[in-house]
Order: sequence, then structure tokens, then C-alpha cells
Amino acid sequence: MPFPLNDLMFMNPVYCLPAALFTCVLLSATAASLHAETAYSTPCGYIQTDLNAKTTGYLGLGVHPEALMQHTLEENNITVSGSKITITDPDVNFTDLMETDSAYVLELIFGDEAMALPLNRDAWKKAAPSWTANKITVDDKSAADLIKNSKPVSYVLRKARTLNDVLGGDNTFSLKSGTSGTADAVYISTSPSIQIPVYHSATENKWMRRGSRDDMGLLPVFNHEPLKIVRKAGNGVQAFVIGEVAQKHQRLQLSQESTLLHTGLPVPQTLLSTSLHTALPDPSSDVVYVPLTPGGPLEPCYYDSSSGQWKNRDTGENVSSTAVEGILNILSGTRLPAYTTVQTNTLPTPQ
Repeated sequence: MPFPLNDLMFMNPVYCLPAALFTCVLLSATAASLHAETAYSTPCGYIQTDLNAKTTGYLGLGVHPEALMQHTLEENNITVSGSKITITDPDVNFTDLMETDSAYVLELIFGDEAMALPLNRDAWKKAAPSWTANKITVDDKSAADLIKNSKPVSYVLRKARTLNDVLGGDNTFSLKSGTSGTADAVYISTSPSIQIPVYHSATENKWMRRGSRDDMGLLPVFNHEPLKIVRKAGNGVQAFVIGEVAQKHQRLQLSQESTLLHTGLPVPQTLLSTSLHTALPDPSSDVVYVPLTPGGPLEPCYYDSSSGQWKNRDTGENVSSTAVEGILNILSGTRLPAYTTVQTNTLPTPQ
């Protein structure tokens, strides 16, 4: 049975995915091992999204790309210096395992929580790997501050998808091709706080950006950063993304001022159960845009500290117990990134 994710559909692949389409065996038994962890398999699924003409939609990427490996971490395997986090694994040669012109996701596991950190985001245009033979280094002040107080117990390394992987270099889902002025616009994140519009060129048959000849299909797409898609006239299309189901509570980064997030969870949450009001610097004035009806538009909500309720900013209605799934668009007055945890289990409905 499918779980509804607004206009998204999360499906259990045991019942609905053809075996030839995707496999859930994520690690090879020959993969390098630390502390006897060699292979694992996890539930897989896909998120299906309807992208209707003349509307703005969001392609959720809440299922993960397959993992290259998962290793436990001893306390001396991870160090923090300023904003830099370094993982040392003497049993893995990262220069052999990873490609300098590709981006990756370093997922840190804190017991029942997971935090995904992008690696080599700009590799598509300039190779500058953040790893050496036995070390991976990430520069992220917010994550570093968290790790100083709470060390992860293991890590998962994944190769990031590219825009070509998600939408197809030949425009797999038949979005409207054309020029920058006539084609559908796809907004892709180039940093935690910046999105740029790209389009599929009808003449070049590739993803491009206005004023550039670069192949934008090579840009990495990270699972916690949904694609915003502005449709022009034409037919409605249906897109889907296949991957691994999140099994951990997700620590998601709230970046500067505006954050578009996909929780990537197969169960519904309420605004109160996500505990966003404890993470936002000014929850009474910060606005969280969420779909309050299945497949409906993103509507502005805020946290009323005097009543302890989340309310629809336009109507004043108490929406604390409304199920919220998939996409969240958070407009915050903060200039500093912060993290919040989204639970994988459905918490009690607030009264």
C-alpha cells in the first residue's frame, strides 16, 4: 500500500517495484570493512510526483542513492578542528574508491539519528576532492559544533546523484524543452541556501543555464534538497525517484534565510512533532510553508508561543495536528545555519 506524501507517493518496493528496475543490495561483500561490517540491505522504494502544467511543483528526493559502504567509528576515528570534521579510516583507500569529478554524501549516524553532509559539491566544474587516501574532511561549522558534543557511531558513504541521473540527460519525464524563456524551469541547489534555474535545451538536448554553455546535467542533486520545477503550458507529467528508505531520524540543516527541505520519511508527521519550533531562532515570526492538504499548495504557518500551537498565518486556524509529509519550505530570519531533527516515527497527536 502506498503512503501519501502530498502529491508524492512513497511505495513499498516489496509489492510494487519490478526486480529488474532496482535492487536493494547496497554493498558488495568484497567492500572494504572496518570492525566486521561488510554488507547490508535496506528497504527500498520510490517517490512518485505529479508535475502539472502551469504550476510550481517540487520533486522530492527523500529516498537515498545506494551506499558504497557503511563503517563503524571509534572515538579516535573522527576529529573536529574549528569548522572542519575529519574521518580517518585506515582500512579504506578513499582515493581508489571515489572519483575526483563526482560529488558524494557523507552520512553520519548518531544512534537513531542521521545527518547527511555533501562532499565535493563543485566537482562537476572543478575537481577539488575533500579526501586523501585514508581521510575525509568536511567543512561545516554547524555540524562540527554538534559533533564536539556528540560523536557519531558510524558513517555511510554514498555517491550523489546528478541532475542527469534524476531527470535524464534526454529529459526522461518529458518536461517542456525549449529555450530559457520557453522551457520549464528546474531550480537546483548549488549551496545550502542558493538555487539556480536550469532548463532542457531543445536544440542541444541537454540541461543548460541561461548565458552558459556548460552541461548543467552534471550538477549534483542531494536527497535533502528537492528540485523546484516551474511548469509552462503543456501536459502534466509524472516523475519518480528510486532509492533507499530513510531508517533513521533525520537531522536536517536549516540554512540561511530560506530552506527547502524534503524530510524523506515514509510516515506522516505533525508540525508539532517535528519540533521545528525548538530549532527556529524566532518561531513566532519565522514562516514554514507546508502542504496542509494532500497535493495542495504550500501554505504559510507559524508557531504561536502563547498558545503552544502552529497556526495557518492566513486563516489563524490551529494546524498543529495536521499531517505534514514531504516538502517543507522554511523562511527564517536567521543568518546562521542550524540543524533540526525530523522523527521517523509518528509521535502522539497534540491536543
